[in-house]
Amino acid sequence: MVLGHRKNSLTSNRSSTDAARDSDAEEDVEVVNTEQGNVLTHIISQLRPGADLSRVTLPTFILEPRSMLERITNFMAHPDILLTLPTIDDPIKRFVAVTKFYLSGWHIKPPGVKKPLNPILGETFTGFWEYPDGTKGYYISEQTSHHPPKSSYFFMAPEHRIRIDGTLKPRSKFLGNSVGSFMEGIAVMRFLNRNER
Repeated sequence: MVLGHRKNSLTSNRSSTDAARDSDAEEDVEVVNTEQGNVLTHIISQLRPGADLSRVTLPTFILEPRSMLERITNFMAHPDILLTLPTIDDPIKRFVAVTKFYLSGWHIKPPGVKKPLNPILGETFTGFWEYPDGTKGYYISEQTSHHPPKSSYFFMAPEHRIRIDGTLKPRSKFLGNSVGSFMEGIAVMRFLNRNER
């Protein structure tokens, strides 16, 4: 990603590529001091199995430094797969390629387990990619609900006739000895040259 911007927050040019994650790896390592450990112990003592963690206020030192609106861009990190999709004529091969593209974004994660920042209602994040063939892809996301959290996003690569619209509703629950994280929502990918979704 070449450009990123969160409305009412700092400008970001963080990339979703491997090189950027490698250079940021040292920044993602946190050493919890005694005071921070006491805060975590206090929070954990209040949790009960089945508790909805979206209602729990977490200290910033245990959060990922990116907003959920920016984190969604991980799925656009492999344009080499994405941009070829509308050109595949065989519908079965096209379906397999769409599945490959979808799964390619799941390997990107920060070191350790960190929750992304929960955006405020109405917050937006925009960005664009410059592809090797000289074309661009454009992205915008907005926080459309705060409790429960819900992010809506739109991506388009006009020259490649690709459009993606989606909504993501992350949920997390305390399960007693662990935390369950669930990503619900829907994404619709359209190939405009084929009138297909």
